[in-house]
Amino acid sequence: MNRILLVAAVVVAVVAGPAFAGAPAPPPSTFQKFAWSEVLVTGKVTAIEKDTVDATPPYAGAKDQVAYKVAVVKIDGGLVGASNLTHIKVGFIPPDPNAPPLRGSGGVIRQREPVPVLKEGQEMLLFLAKHPTADFYVMGYRNMPVDISTDAGKKELETVKKFAAALADPMKGLKSDKAEVRGETAMIVVMKYRAYPTFATKIEEVAIPVEESKLLLKGLAEADWDGRAGGPTHPLYAYYQLGLTEKDGWKEPVAKPGVNFNTLMKEAFAEWLAGPGKDYQIKKIVPKK
Repeated sequence: MNRILLVAAVVVAVVAGPAFAGAPAPPPSTFQKFAWSEVLVTGKVTAIEKDTVDATPPYAGAKDQVAYKVAVVKIDGGLVGASNLTHIKVGFIPPDPNAPPLRGSGGVIRQREPVPVLKEGQEMLLFLAKHPTADFYVMGYRNMPVDISTDAGKKELETVKKFAAALADPMKGLKSDKAEVRGETAMIVVMKYRAYPTFATKIEEVAIPVEESKLLLKGLAEADWDGRAGGPTHPLYAYYQLGLTEKDGWKEPVAKPGVNFNTLMKEAFAEWLAGPGKDYQIKKIVPKK
């Protein structure tokens, strides 16, 4: 892939936020929704509470309050962060049918971004974060729920289960006798650790255990960097999330005509890991208390 296009693709993959001009941003991938979420569950919407609840919108730094509808979901499967929960409340902001049309440059009417909405009776896969002040969870910006009664929804659920299993027991995957398993586990865990918390206005970086860090970096170095760079679990995405700089002893290779840049990156990363990066410790992004 062209170097400039690759960097652009990485930026799209790792940054969450609304599109302020032109066409709506492409929907987040399954992995992006997984990485951005604190809690993942499957369940059935058993009720929509009658009264609305006023709270801030689901993005960092929001101050004005909006009215949320609240769904009660009976949990069938807690994939991430839902241990011992049988039910969960999920707030969502219903779309306003009377909202004026969005207009872009030249007065062109723009399509509105999709809004996550829940209805009684739905069986869904939900990507959630705890609201910082209200007593419910939210689906986050553009984290659309997935209807698991459909074939497409069932397929997406299986993908999420794979991600969740890697996160639940990273050491199992990182110590696998198969390089592809070690590499994929490393990519999933690094991207999750380096994801920006949904409601955080300030963050801090906390070093993970040394043994786990070494195995994650080794797994990335062993992964298939020459594969297609379009998927969000390609090693390059995890590499860019690490944010390595010259202070870490990292020096990005120079592109060469006729040589796959991904190959150069893998060689440079392995060389860095054997030298200046041998004592590098990955840091997890967490909300600042």
